Amino acid sequence: MQPSNARGRPGPTTGGGLRRSPDFLRLWAAQSISETGTQVGQLAVPLLAIGALRASPAELGFLAGARTVPFLVLSLPAGAILDRMRRRPVLIVADLCRAALLGSVPVAYALGVLSFLQLYAVAVLAGVFTVCFDVSYQSYLPALVRREHLTEANTRLTISGSAAEMVGPGAAGVLAGAIGAAATVLLDALSFLVSGLLCRAIRHTEPRPEAGGGTTSRSLRREVGEGLGFVLRDPLLSRIAACASLVNLASSMLTVLLTLYMVRTLGYPSALVGLVFALCGVGFVLGALIVGPVIRRIGYGRTITAGALVSAAGLAVLPATSPASSLPFLAAGQLVFGLGVPLFNVAQVTLRQSVTPGRLQARMNASMRFLIWGTLALGGPAGGFLAEAVGTRPAMAVAAVVGCLPLAPLLWSPVPAL
Repeated sequence: MQPSNARGRPGPTTGGGLRRSPDFLRLWAAQSISETGTQVGQLAVPLLAIGALRASPAELGFLAGARTVPFLVLSLPAGAILDRMRRRPVLIVADLCRAALLGSVPVAYALGVLSFLQLYAVAVLAGVFTVCFDVSYQSYLPALVRREHLTEANTRLTISGSAAEMVGPGAAGVLAGAIGAAATVLLDALSFLVSGLLCRAIRHTEPRPEAGGGTTSRSLRREVGEGLGFVLRDPLLSRIAACASLVNLASSMLTVLLTLYMVRTLGYPSALVGLVFALCGVGFVLGALIVGPVIRRIGYGRTITAGALVSAAGLAVLPATSPASSLPFLAAGQLVFGLGVPLFNVAQVTLRQSVTPGRLQARMNASMRFLIWGTLALGGPAGGFLAEAVGTRPAMAVAAVVGCLPLAPLLWSPVPAL
């Protein structure tokens, strides 16, 4: 089974493909800059919390979970609301608001008033606008490009996101050591400002959102239920969501645990911490470069399955590290995990965009975000509490087991046979 192009309207790209679509190129540039800044900030903020506020494992875990709580709480109603709205204005407002929020952190640090309360508040509010941006962005893409170009578009966006994963953490470590973690967060804020200006430059005239079911005033609860029910009843989307949610739970636990382990147990400097996380980005880039040919050769279902298997293998390697031989295991685990993620993501995102009616795109994406990204809000605190209870390395082993659990429901599903 291949994704059908029978549903939904084609996007406005011309016969020259994506290279002849300036609006897609603007969106791509905006996403690339924003992703790079985000990767820098995701390491710079914890480093700031550890260095300036002496964060405990539990505090660091809550900080990691705070930015993803909105995915758990707001994704479903956001999808229903955004299906009633044009997506481009949402992208612009979300970027500018995130720039302002993150910009407040270095200002507070310079004034000597930075606190955990502010970091938590910034993380939660930035997460709210990230929900709006991500749901709108993935729902906007099928209107911006033709359906036959979706795989190529998602591949390009994944490559730039993977490059950000590769460059961002390493740059964050180097910058935090050179100019300080607070100034590094400021660069993250500036990246959102540039991204918002690029989104504003998109000229594509977005069609008025369709009114589902032929009515103009429908219950928000009914619309939320329609989107979530569409995902849960679909035998492909439901299994993909189950797999990705558990992998995200494990990876969010390990992000907190690895940061603590490298800084406090191994005594790694900031630059080396960034380098280890950057190796995951190297894997992302390699996976993104090969995903197109892999999909053409073995199909969507087997590519999704292969990506899940490779990612789980990478997670399983990480707990094998020890103070005597840490770097090879950390490097191999990050690289292998990163390699599998684009194989899984590009194939499953393209598949779900192609099989979902246009009027349900935002609600489908929001429901998938709720199921997949909601576990990120749980993983950070869970990893922090587990580290305090049993130690960092045993907690890493538990997280790796969690990352391997989703393989069973995926392998015994219709997905591998697509």
